[in-house]
Amino acid sequence: MGFLIDRWRQIGTRLYLALGFAVFLTLVSSAVGVYYFEQSGDLNFRIRSESAPALDAAWSAEREAAQLQAIGLRLLSDPDSDTADANSDTVAATLSRIEASLQIANGDPELMTNSEAVYTAAFELAGVIDEIAVNRDALIVANDAAAKIQSKLANIAVDDPADHSALSLLHRALVSPDDASLSSLWDEFVAVASSGIDQSIADLAGGDTGAFAVRGTQLVLEAQIAELSVSFEASRSKLDAAVTSLVVAADVASMADLESAGETFDQGRVLLAVISVASVLAATLASWLWVGNGLLRRLTRLSERMQLMARGDLETPMPEVGADEIGELAGALEVFRRQALEVQRLNLVEQLYGELQQANEELTRMQARLVANEKLAALGDLVSGVAHEISNPMNFVKNFSEGSLELFEELTEIIDNYRDALSEEDVDALEDVKEELATSLNRVQENGGRVLTIVDRMRGLGVVGGTPEPTDLNTELDMAARAACISFENDNGFKVVPRFDLDRNIGEIPLAANDFGEAVRNLVSNACYAMRNKSEAVGDGYEPDLLV
Repeated sequence: MGFLIDRWRQIGTRLYLALGFAVFLTLVSSAVGVYYFEQSGDLNFRIRSESAPALDAAWSAEREAAQLQAIGLRLLSDPDSDTADANSDTVAATLSRIEASLQIANGDPELMTNSEAVYTAAFELAGVIDEIAVNRDALIVANDAAAKIQSKLANIAVDDPADHSALSLLHRALVSPDDASLSSLWDEFVAVASSGIDQSIADLAGGDTGAFAVRGTQLVLEAQIAELSVSFEASRSKLDAAVTSLVVAADVASMADLESAGETFDQGRVLLAVISVASVLAATLASWLWVGNGLLRRLTRLSERMQLMARGDLETPMPEVGADEIGELAGALEVFRRQALEVQRLNLVEQLYGELQQANEELTRMQARLVANEKLAALGDLVSGVAHEISNPMNFVKNFSEGSLELFEELTEIIDNYRDALSEEDVDALEDVKEELATSLNRVQENGGRVLTIVDRMRGLGVVGGTPEPTDLNTELDMAARAACISFENDNGFKVVPRFDLDRNIGEIPLAANDFGEAVRNLVSNACYAMRNKSEAVGDGYEPDLLV
C-alpha cells in the first residue's frame, strides 16, 4: 500500500493516467461513432432496399387487386356487355402484375407470409372470374338464341286455337322463372301438339335450339352465374383482407425501420455528447490538480531555491517537494519504466477490445443465420399446408372433368344416332357445341393436372432428404416425368409428351420420394433441352420423342 501511495505521488504517473484516460475516452468516442454510424447506415440501407420498395409493392398489389375485382364486377353488373376488356388475357396480365409486386414485397422476409396469402387469394379470384366469363358468354349466346325465337314467334300469324295455344305456351316458356314451370309448360305443349299444330311452331319448340331447350340452358347458366357471384364475393373479401394485411404489415415494418433509425441516431448523438463532456471535465480537472497545483507551483519553489543556491546560499536545505520526480531526480529511470508499462497496458486494452468486437460480430452473424433457418423451416411448413389444402379440391376438379368428358362422349354417341333427324343447321350447331365443350373439358382436365403437379412440387419445398419409405415406383416416375415436361413447356414453350414403357409388376419399393422425384425431373428437363436444341437445328421436320 505504501508503495502505491508513493507512486501516486509522482507527477509523471498521474499525468500518464490522465493521458491514458483521455485516449481511452477518445477511443470510446470513436468506437461509439463508428458503431452508430454503421447501425444507421444498415437501417437506411434496409429502408431503401427493403422497407420502402416492399411498401410501394404492397400498394401496387392493392391497386392491381382492385383492378382484378373491377373486372369481375363489370362481368356481374353488365351480363350482356362485350367481354373483350375482361377476358382471361386481361385477368392473367393483372395476376402477373400482382405476382411481380409480391416478388418485390418478398424482399422483406417479414412480408413473405402476407404475400403468399395475397397471391393465393388473387389466384382464387382470377379462377372465379374466368368461370364467370365462360358462363356469361354462354348465357349471351343463349339469350341471342331466345331473342331469335321470340322474333320468329312474333312473325307467325295463326287462326287455329291449337296453334294459338301453342304460341302462347312458347312465349310463356321463354320467360319461365324455374325448371318446374318450364317442365309443366312442356307437358302442356306436348298435349296441345298431340292434337295437331303448325309445323313451324313445332320446329320452334323442339330440338336443342328450341324454345324449351334454350330456356333450360338460360336457367342453368343463370343459376351457375348466381353461384359464381357468391363465390366471387367470398374470394373478393378474402383478397381484400389479405391485401389489407400485407399493406398494414409493410407499413408497420417501414415505420419500425424509420423509428429504429431515428432512435439509433439520437442514442449515438446523446452518447457522444456525454463522452465529449466527460473528456472536457477530465482534462480540466487534471490540468488544475496535477499541472497547475501539483507541478507549476512546486517548480516555482524549486526554481527560487536554485536561484538562492546560485547566489551562494548553500546552507539552506532544499524545500520538501514530495516523493516524486521533482523531489527525487534519481527516480527518473523508474518513471520511464512505468511509462513503458502504461503504454503496454494501453496496447493490451486495444487488442482485447478488437477481439471482443470481432467475437460480437461473429455472434451477430450466427444469430442472423439461425433466424434465417427458422424462417425457411416455417416457410416450408406453410407451403406444405397450402399445397395440402389445394390438392383435394383440385383432385375433385380433375376427376369430375374426366367423368364429364366420358359422359359427354356417351352423350355424343347417343345424339349421333339421331343425326339424320336433324336439319343441316342443327347438325352444324351441334358440331360446334361438341367441339367447344370437348375443348373446354380437355382444358379443365389438362390445367387441373398442371395445378396438381405444381402442388406436388410445393409439397417438396420444405423437405430436404428423407427416410426411404415404400413408394409406387411407376407412379412416382409418371408424376415426375409429366411434371418436368409441363414445367418445361410453361417456361420455354416447347411441348414434349412422354411415352412410358414401365414394368407394372414392380409395385412399391423403399424410396426417398422427394429426392428421387427431383432427380427424375432434372433428367427429363435435360432431355427436353436437348430435344429443343435439336428441333431448332433440324427445323419443322423434327418430332420430339421422350421414352421413359
